[in-house]
Amino acid sequence: MAQVAFRNLVKQFGGITAVRDLNLEIADREFLVLVGPSGCGKTTALRCLAGLEDVTSGDLVIGDRLVNQLEPKDRDIAMVFQSYALYPHMSVYENMAFGLRMRLPPTTPLARWLRRREWLAKHADIDRRVRAVAELLNLGELLHRRPKELSGGQRQRVALGRAIVREPQVFLMDEPLSNLDARLRVATRAELIKLHRRLGITTIYVTHDQVEAMTMGDRIAVMDGGVLQQCDTPLNLYNHPANRFVAGFIGSPEMNILEATLRHDREGLCVETVGIQLVLPSDRQQAASPFVGKPVLFGIRPEHIYDASLNARTQSRPVLEAQVDLAEPLGSSILFTLTLGGHNLLASFDSTTQARQGQPWPVAFDLTKAHLFDAETERAVW
Repeated sequence: MAQVAFRNLVKQFGGITAVRDLNLEIADREFLVLVGPSGCGKTTALRCLAGLEDVTSGDLVIGDRLVNQLEPKDRDIAMVFQSYALYPHMSVYENMAFGLRMRLPPTTPLARWLRRREWLAKHADIDRRVRAVAELLNLGELLHRRPKELSGGQRQRVALGRAIVREPQVFLMDEPLSNLDARLRVATRAELIKLHRRLGITTIYVTHDQVEAMTMGDRIAVMDGGVLQQCDTPLNLYNHPANRFVAGFIGSPEMNILEATLRHDREGLCVETVGIQLVLPSDRQQAASPFVGKPVLFGIRPEHIYDASLNARTQSRPVLEAQVDLAEPLGSSILFTLTLGGHNLLASFDSTTQARQGQPWPVAFDLTKAHLFDAETERAVW
């Protein structure tokens, strides 16, 4: 296994900078997810590490080796692509064994006959590794089939198996589940997590799906515009986003963010926007005080806007009256679109709520879970 490091990595395509001064350390055996919108640079960074793109500047380190100038085959990595990239004329067994066979030194028939014991031992080792990985991925009964005879999930497992038999130092995965339907994606996601725990191979996983990122990664690196915005554990990203972009990208449904100002009130420091005035919790006021009179961004997640008719969570919070514009039942919860003080807000209520579309309804904000951002820099105040 191996550590991986991006050090001041820059990748440019003509006048476009796809990755800008990326500094990121991935620990041995860690499962790190690179996430961000399309065009943010996450796949480009992965391709640079794999050796599929030349870096403009900076260093790439795998283990204790600087790999900038090494050929992809010499970097001891295995990559799983968005497309399965299986050989259609080969069986599952042959697809998984092909990479190992290609790494054997070329020989003539005479040389194989003269050194047949060594040759047979190497091929026996390849056979052992392929069959062991096939059992690990529940492909043992499919080894004779060709890709066209497999389902999408089975093809994806073959692509994973082809990477695993290599026994590399690092796995690189570029949106490997995006071609699967929603149900199969969830099941395969769980399989990948269990597989990583069993193998313990350092893994870098690229996705644009923040739900995948939250459920799979030991840490998540959020990128935007070629720049690393924040790298932390899933819960820390959710609870303590570094800036407005991370706050809006992590979490589903996304955070409500309102333009507001801070001012002093007789009850303390309060955040004020059109139709809404809320006194900040006492433990948040000191950090927010330098922004009094300045424009700020106030963030509150849909799950932290409560149905005030259920008194248990709202006894000590101001109650505001919102208009219910739209209700979207999701099973255990209902997602409401509300109008409050001229703002459109998303709120997630328990499915037992009596709130109905077209009605006014009392709501309350959990200000201990709210977020405040500097409107100028968009960095988090808290």
